[in-house]
Amino acid sequence: MQALLVAVLALANAGDVETTRQPEVKAQAAEAKPLKLMSAKKEARLRKLLPKVADVHVQAMFDDERLLLYTEAEMPRVYQLWAGDLQGVHTADYNISANSGEPYGNGNLEFPWNGPAGTHRSSGVSEFRFMYLPKDANGKVLPVVWYRKYLRGDSSEGYGWTFPLGTVFGEVLYVKCPDGFSRTFEVRTRTRMTNDWDVDVFRPFPTAEELAARVKELRPNWAEQPNLVKFVEHLEKPKALPFRKLEDDHPSPAFSQKAGVDTLPDLADDNLVNELLSNTKFQSALGKKWREGTNGVKSFAPTTLASYHVVPKNYDAGFIEIDSASCMRCHKTTNQSVDRFDGGRDWYGRIRGSDGIFSFHPFEPGTVSGNGFGSRPSMRDELISAGMLQRFSPKKHPNRLYQKISTLVE
Repeated sequence: MQALLVAVLALANAGDVETTRQPEVKAQAAEAKPLKLMSAKKEARLRKLLPKVADVHVQAMFDDERLLLYTEAEMPRVYQLWAGDLQGVHTADYNISANSGEPYGNGNLEFPWNGPAGTHRSSGVSEFRFMYLPKDANGKVLPVVWYRKYLRGDSSEGYGWTFPLGTVFGEVLYVKCPDGFSRTFEVRTRTRMTNDWDVDVFRPFPTAEELAARVKELRPNWAEQPNLVKFVEHLEKPKALPFRKLEDDHPSPAFSQKAGVDTLPDLADDNLVNELLSNTKFQSALGKKWREGTNGVKSFAPTTLASYHVVPKNYDAGFIEIDSASCMRCHKTTNQSVDRFDGGRDWYGRIRGSDGIFSFHPFEPGTVSGNGFGSRPSMRDELISAGMLQRFSPKKHPNRLYQKISTLVE
């Protein structure tokens, strides 16, 4: 996070952009109310799921009303198709394939694109996202810019978009708990930098040692409870980790990784799990490993077979090292044709998103096809009216603020 702050501050000092990492509050009298894509009631409910974090800059962003929250209800999952007879922008939920053996018709509903990384085998996990756009030196929001271009294999111009340097996207992962409340177990952020996205993940316990220490802190008599003795021993005692491989089943895989697996025993104490998730400040897990086995095998997050724990059942985030290169393996597939991964299937279109972000698109939801027929989209009016979306112009959107990422192939 410190490297990120220095880089964005350099831009701010050059008079190009005001860093979103500075928590100073400027006069808001002349500013329009921040755009909201959902009802005030829904936003209030989701904002309660934003945890307290140790990073003061991220915490200031969480507290800022400019933070734009959305779910797939406000930002539906859509993909582009600009070849053949059904050209347009389509909802991923409708199967346009005439092949009865084709389950989805596009790649956006299957691993590794069907949900937040590591959750494809976990039931009961919910998520919402957020976007935080930077401001220029005059306090004006820098917009997302969209453009038209022919993408590989297309017969018509498709769409792409680019985010200004300093843009922050985030994903909040939470579960419905046995007591009826929802609790967050992880927050992921991606910040647009020069030729890359700077990533971070915030967890209550980035390492096994930290979880063990917190259990002892919350339950001072833990040594008198056999179940907690077993749990703490599992976390603290050196052990070899099973070595496993996680890979999608496409002929040209988008995700393939080997890592250690650390399966947490059931705590059998819902109240303790509630306290662990609710009463612990989230810390950055950037560059950290959950634990390393005596056999040299590393795991980057735990999993469990328990129905309720500090991570979801069958959680597979242990295969994903927390750094930009690891995360970009999947994120670089935005706006790529599904035929790159399997040219023999009867599926269509592109992986959703652009510029390395899956969840955002600039299209007016009402102009997205939901029945398989082609649909020419229009841009989302409320984003345009809020100054958050513009068509790309080299004069208005200089390269020092809007840059392509060389590893993205669109």
